Amino acid sequence: MGMFDTFYGEVTCPHCGEIHEFEEQTKQYDCLLEEFRIGDYVERGNSNYILKFEWFCDKDRNKRFDIGIAFYKGQIVKFLVNKEIETTNPESLDNIEDGLGKRLIYEKTCRGADGIPKEKLEYELNPLTEEYKFTAFGVEWEVIRLYRQKEGFLSKDMEYYYEVKSKEHGMRIMYASNRFRDSGMAIYTLEHCNEYRSLYFDE
Repeated sequence: MGMFDTFYGEVTCPHCGEIHEFEEQTKQYDCLLEEFRIGDYVERGNSNYILKFEWFCDKDRNKRFDIGIAFYKGQIVKFLVNKEIETTNPESLDNIEDGLGKRLIYEKTCRGADGIPKEKLEYELNPLTEEYKFTAFGVEWEVIRLYRQKEGFLSKDMEYYYEVKSKEHGMRIMYASNRFRDSGMAIYTLEHCNEYRSLYFDE
């Protein structure tokens, strides 16, 4: 298939009335594996238009409907469904918060404390000692113990696996690796790690 870019978003299904997530690939732009959400600028300049594609109801894939991604001055400003696509003039819209979708996604990640935080843990500090304290997702965490370390699959750098805890979120698994160049770590729930046990635990 080659390279492409992907749009992500949420719309209300006209068939069941529930909110569905969509993921639409496109070759219309630079095809650099970019991920675009509401509030992102896909192109600069005075580009006002609607990109239309077909989607489906999560409860019944045979029930299809149209989604329109509305652009105003190159920014994704609104998601439309069915008749809204025909009745909306993109030139009547306005710009919204730059990066709105990415901010909302990160706020959800922070609430669940499950993912890659914006705070940075210097890789060179590893291995961390018990009771070492650090900040992630805006709260303080403490290392309970280092339970696993191994050589990286794609590099010779060591990867470190810790049990950590915070007052707000309880226990989590912290995976420290040089591959997370911006943050140096990822923190995941036990449910996430048990789903991919071979990645986080020695059987």
